[in-house]
Amino acid sequence: MNRRHVRLGAIALTLGLSYGVWYSYSVFLVALLHEFGWSRSVLAGAFAVFTLVHGAANPVIGMLCDRIGPRRLVILGGAALGLALCANGYIDTPGHLYLGFGVATALGVACCGWVPAVVMVQRQFMDRLGLSLGIISSGIGLGMLFVVPLCQLLIESLGWRAAWQVLGAICAGWIVPAAWFLMSDETLRPVVAQPARAAKAHGG
Repeated sequence: MNRRHVRLGAIALTLGLSYGVWYSYSVFLVALLHEFGWSRSVLAGAFAVFTLVHGAANPVIGMLCDRIGPRRLVILGGAALGLALCANGYIDTPGHLYLGFGVATALGVACCGWVPAVVMVQRQFMDRLGLSLGIISSGIGLGMLFVVPLCQLLIESLGWRAAWQVLGAICAGWIVPAAWFLMSDETLRPVVAQPARAAKAHGG
């Protein structure tokens, strides 16, 4: 396995954790309902805020990818996501939920999510772009498959507060070092462009 394959796997696993956080809210919602007795509309509203913030942040995320590079953005996002999830363990009011999960966690997921992942893949895997995008997108499905049951197990074993904090430690503990040591946002010349340059050099 060469270094490029390691980078691709690191991006896929990062997406799995990031979007696993997104879909794990379904099990935290049940725990919050039992703990506080808040209405389902209040709890569903926090998820709606999450999706809106995540979507609205993506154009800004794209701009930051151009300015500071996707790898640096993922490092910052991994740290922010870990802190946001740990802070979610101290939620006591709907306002805390909306700010902690709906806003802060959504921004952390966006910084580690699809936009910077696609930028990194496009810069490094232009020769097999379709296959590479398919591989990293499979990480999202794996995140749903493994992270959601893990959160349920943590909630049953430790309670929802500790479960969010453990999840935060896992996310920061993987995403930040992986982005620092394994990922790269270097720009590589597309392989498909080489024949055209060769033809030009020979007067074709």
